[in-house]
Amino acid sequence: MVTNSPSQTDEVVRCLKAIRDAVDRLQKILEAPQEEMMERYYRRRRELLIRIFAAGGLDQRGIFQLLDKHDTPHQWIGQQVKAKFLEMVPWPGESDRYVATRKAVQDFDLQREAEAFAAIAEQVLDTDWDAEEDTKYDHA
Repeated sequence: MVTNSPSQTDEVVRCLKAIRDAVDRLQKILEAPQEEMMERYYRRRRELLIRIFAAGGLDQRGIFQLLDKHDTPHQWIGQQVKAKFLEMVPWPGESDRYVATRKAVQDFDLQREAEAFAAIAEQVLDTDWDAEEDTKYDHA
C-alpha cells in the first residue's frame, strides 16, 4: 500500500486549487461576451418598443426606418410578433401599423418609459424654442 506524505497531499491540493481557479477564470471569459451581447439585445428591444409605443405605432416604412437607424435587421419585427411584444393592427385611412402589445407595455413598463421619453423631448423643445438664434423669427 502506497501512502502519500503530507507534502505530497499539500502539493496535490495546491494543484487542484490552481486548476479550479483557472477554470473559473476561463468560464468568466467565455460567459462575459455572451452576457453583454444579450444585455445589449434586450436593451435595444426595450428602446425600440418604447419608441414604437410613444409614437402610437408605426407603419411598415416607419418601423423599417427606425430599425435601420438602430442597425437592427428587419427580421426583428417577426421576432417581436412571435414573442407577442408587437402586433400589426389595421389603421383607418392608412396602412396597417405595428403597435406594442399589452404584454410589452406591462413587461417593459412602456407607459412610464414613454412618458419619460416625451418629457425629455418636451424639455429639449422648450429649451430650443427659447434659443437666442430663434429670436430673429419672433419679431416677424
